[in-house]
Amino acid sequence: MSGIARWKLSGLLTLVMVTLAAGEAEAGSPVQSSLPPSAQALLERARQANPTRYQFAIDRGAKISATADGRSFLLSWFPSSTGKNGRTMIVTLHGSGSWAFDEFYLWHEVAARHGHGIIALQWWLANDSAPNDYYGPEEVHHHLVPAVLAAGIAPGRAMLHGFSRGSANLYYVRMFDLMSKNNFFALTIANAGGASTSYPYYQQVVAGQYGARPFTGARFATFCGGLDPNPDRDGCPAMRRTADFIRLYGGTVDVAIEDQSVGHGGMQQTAAHLESMVTSFNGLLTSANTSWTVRPDANFLISNASIPNVGLVKGEVWLTVGGGGGIRLFRSAAGENSVSAQTINGLGNSLSGTGYAPTETVPRETSSGQRALYVLGLAPPGSTGAVLYRLIENSSGQFTRDPNELVFTSQSRFIGVPDVYTANDGRLRLIYVDQGSTRGNSRTAISVDGGRSFVAEYDNPFNDLIVNMPGAGNTNVDPAVLRLAGGGYLAVTMRLKRLYLFVSADGRIFLPLNGGAAIEASNFRPGATGFFDPTLVQLPDGRIYMYVTLEQGGQPEAVGRAELVPARIVATTSAASFLDYGVAPDSITALFGSGLAAGTAVATAQPLPTTLGGVSVRIRDSAGVERVSPLFYTSPGQINYQVPAGSASGEARVTVVGSSSPTEGTVLIQPAMPGIFTANADGAGVPAGSVLRYRNDTLLASEPLFVRDGSGGRYVPAPISLGEAGDQHYLVLFGTGWRNRASSSSVRAVVGGVEAPVVYAGAQGYYAGLDQINILIPRELAGRGAVDVTVIVGAQSSNTVQVRIGQ
Repeated sequence: MSGIARWKLSGLLTLVMVTLAAGEAEAGSPVQSSLPPSAQALLERARQANPTRYQFAIDRGAKISATADGRSFLLSWFPSSTGKNGRTMIVTLHGSGSWAFDEFYLWHEVAARHGHGIIALQWWLANDSAPNDYYGPEEVHHHLVPAVLAAGIAPGRAMLHGFSRGSANLYYVRMFDLMSKNNFFALTIANAGGASTSYPYYQQVVAGQYGARPFTGARFATFCGGLDPNPDRDGCPAMRRTADFIRLYGGTVDVAIEDQSVGHGGMQQTAAHLESMVTSFNGLLTSANTSWTVRPDANFLISNASIPNVGLVKGEVWLTVGGGGGIRLFRSAAGENSVSAQTINGLGNSLSGTGYAPTETVPRETSSGQRALYVLGLAPPGSTGAVLYRLIENSSGQFTRDPNELVFTSQSRFIGVPDVYTANDGRLRLIYVDQGSTRGNSRTAISVDGGRSFVAEYDNPFNDLIVNMPGAGNTNVDPAVLRLAGGGYLAVTMRLKRLYLFVSADGRIFLPLNGGAAIEASNFRPGATGFFDPTLVQLPDGRIYMYVTLEQGGQPEAVGRAELVPARIVATTSAASFLDYGVAPDSITALFGSGLAAGTAVATAQPLPTTLGGVSVRIRDSAGVERVSPLFYTSPGQINYQVPAGSASGEARVTVVGSSSPTEGTVLIQPAMPGIFTANADGAGVPAGSVLRYRNDTLLASEPLFVRDGSGGRYVPAPISLGEAGDQHYLVLFGTGWRNRASSSSVRAVVGGVEAPVVYAGAQGYYAGLDQINILIPRELAGRGAVDVTVIVGAQSSNTVQVRIGQ
């Protein structure tokens, strides 16, 4: 059988090479009209239950597909302008006795506005009786995986939502997502459905069946209504208890919304709540791709100074500090001035007659181009009170109150550490600490008149309002917020003299950056023992600086600064399977990110170039050896490269050189990690390969394994006829990651649950990184129809693909 060892089909391999680059998928696939009988019957019940919502999905081009067991169906949809590259997805589970069409209807508007797709699983099997009338969490996960893979969703690019009973189950769906290492979901929204202590999966988690901390790495948001009729099951007491359960077993709760004015379905019925959840997801999509490092400026120090505030005012960096001698102003082009100070004309007596003295002074510029200062007025010693005024520079260079009255105060008339920035809609937003409240945490206020007045807006921007046992260690104070030139917001807060970075898509709800890790004062400057009063500014050239008050262990306080440097984090997967289990030396790999290259470029010859489209990829392996990777394809959102030969096993650092900003990430390198290329270039469905028919060692025919589905435009399995009794049929599959297997015997193939003989498994021999496997189809599979195929190398399994076997 030597003739079958390395089969070459030029047309097929052209297809395989096309799959190495990101493809554009169909945006508006029509609704499938025929499903397996059980799924079709369930679909008909859904249509009858609410014809309007059924038609709503049909009219918007939602695709209906059957679950793998043929018992139910899923809806999937993408905005028409969304190509497959960089797709994002809202995956949603309905409540008790409800329908996938309901979830599609409720999420569609906000999903379309933000450019996210939707997958809605019909997990209630209305035609069956309890306990078989719902899929369990493991079954839900099993049916969601192929749908998410088929949609081309990369790890961390989807949001999982569950309402009511769907929420009560999604904790374990997310757990199985983590266990499978797919890690599709950046954010999991538990909506009015707590984790029941009597549920078997809950008890299994508590018993340690899934490990000590099975939610580690999962980020959650919770919602409850104060008028929920079942408070201990679905309402706020239940969701608070559930948040403790999530944290106890390794997860985080980044957002917790409690609306006392709504009932059980209050989140879906309130557009602002849906917007908040999607905005939180957007923030995570941003933060998941960025890691921030702190580069202290050893040459910058203002001694005997504190409470810095900084802003970009008419092209200059204005830095105000307090301390000995009152408020001082340091002006410079790039914020480097730590020596030459000046007083601010008019500041000293600007609050005369108000009963308050000027303290913290925040420099800003009005929308009309005037220099402005937001000044915290502090009540005299012996009394309590702190309110905010605005000063505007007049034609004489003096700063005077404008308006004459204060612009903001809380109910307690005692606020602190204010900062002012621009919201996405152009209004000004104020963030401050409500020092007079029982819980002195950071809060926001909004202006509708250009900063002449503010009204209270949101009390929980850093999600610390409802944590148990509030204190200095879990309450975020001293907030500073910067609207980034490239979009989104960066924030810094203080807890116990340490600083913490946050990110936000809307400047109102902030999520932790860098895994919630603290910035330590000693790393900022030798001898420093604590931080206070951080403040942020971005220069016109894009550089971002943070100024802080440094506590110096018995020495006078001082103001220091550091540059905050964002490095985009890239996610690396197999270019065949798109799974992030790891990659192998010599294998073909897909790297996802943003701003990776200025345009699109494809390698046209071998050997492959190491610079393509102006960028290169460097891999520093666990042994500390750095190598340059051969490149297949580069684009702004994706780079396909070959892992350098000889790369040591273990975690490796990936760096993209020549991208628009520092870009790096990590990848796990393993000796072998099989991945099978598929005809639809999404890691699922029919493989990119052929079937060879032999009779008496003579090749009779070679046929592709796939045909194009005329209705949906995707490739589907072509029937394989096993012919006469003596005929032998071989699957010839192409993939990557198995050429370095320990031995030929370490490679196995399972077809339709049956061990199938492997005739050849190794390098394809012509294209860089491309591997080939030839598998003899067992005749006992004749007539089985669609069957799964998996390649196993040692302990590592490939993605599962499907072929169709006839008689």
